[in-house]
This record gives sequence, structure tokens and C-alpha cells, in this order.
Amino acid sequence: MSEAFTFSKTPKQSLKNLAYESIKTAIVKGDLPPGQRLLETEIASQMGISRGPVREAIRQLDQEGLTYSHPHRGTVVLEMDPEETEKVFVPTRRIIEEYVAEKASFKLDDEDYQNLEELIQQMEWADNEDNLYQLTDLDIKFHSYLVEHCGSPTIYALWNSVIARIHSRLLLQGIIKESLHIVPDEHREYLQYIKTHDIEKIKAHLQSHIY
Repeated sequence: MSEAFTFSKTPKQSLKNLAYESIKTAIVKGDLPPGQRLLETEIASQMGISRGPVREAIRQLDQEGLTYSHPHRGTVVLEMDPEETEKVFVPTRRIIEEYVAEKASFKLDDEDYQNLEELIQQMEWADNEDNLYQLTDLDIKFHSYLVEHCGSPTIYALWNSVIARIHSRLLLQGIIKESLHIVPDEHREYLQYIKTHDIEKIKAHLQSHIY
């Protein structure tokens, strides 16, 4: 693999999940470019873990379309086709979000709303720190929370299969935006629509903000 990027050692708990998040983050941020080979032994050594969790993490990344593993040629990072993302993954995201948003006001309780508000507050901190990756990561966590708590396990699985592509797109959009301070405000506005079960404003918001 490239000498310019190395993985950090990980704590012992949830090794597969930690390996998965580390590799996925590196792919989404562009630290591991398309065509980059992923070597289980090298990643495991850099993280200070065995190959098993890394192998499981790569298997999940294969399923999500971020990597491709050939039985005899190893694993490579796949290129994220912008047209495919725009015409397939973005519309899929919008459909999922509209579905769960309509159910959210009936399923979420005060604790859920507090958790979502805390994510928005963290977005404000990330914006103040000009931390684009953290801001987009919190954006994804906000919407993932809604999908996980308001959708079925099947819908949540579908969401997880597209969200890495969406995260990469958000990063690109963030780079070209003149200002990121509107992101927390947009999410607070959206949360208010959910609280009041204003379906028309929810749909209008999603249509104008998911592209």
C-alpha cells in the first residue's frame, strides 16, 4: 500500500467495527484512492490486530461496493462513479429519508430529540473548527439515527449500503461550498419539521437539500 497513509493501532474492543470504520474513513476521505490495493497483513500490522477483523471489515466493504476482492488478485479500492451516485444512490437516499421522516414524529421520544439536538450542537462545533470531515460525519450520523430508529432493519441495511457513497459526495460538496455554517441550521430546521409532523415541509426540505 501507499507509504503516505498508515492505519493507527486500535483498542481491543469491537476490532472488526474499528477496522471497518478506519478503512472506510480512509476511502471516503481519499487517503486510499481508487485502485489502491488493500493488504490484510499490512493493515493488521499497522493497527496492531490480527488479520481476522480486517478480513471481516473488508468483506463488509465489498458488500457496500467500496472495495472489490478477487480470489487470486487481492482487494482494491473501487472508484465512486459520480453519475452512478447522482442517479442511483442520491435518489435512494431521498426515498429512504422521506419514508422514515413521515414516521419519525410518531416514533421518536424526548430522549431521541435530545440526542439529535446534541448532534446538531456538535455540528456547530465542527463548523467553528472548520473541520469538514467531522461536520459531514455528524451530518451522516444525524440522518442515520433517524433511519435506525424509525425504519425497519431491512431499510437500515439498505441505508448502510449507500451511505458511504453519500458521505464522499457530501465531502466534495463541502469543499466547493462557500460556507458551512448553514449545515447545523438546516438540520435544526429539519428537526423542527419532524417534531411538528409537517410532511409537506419535510418533503420540500429533502428535495432542496439532497442532491
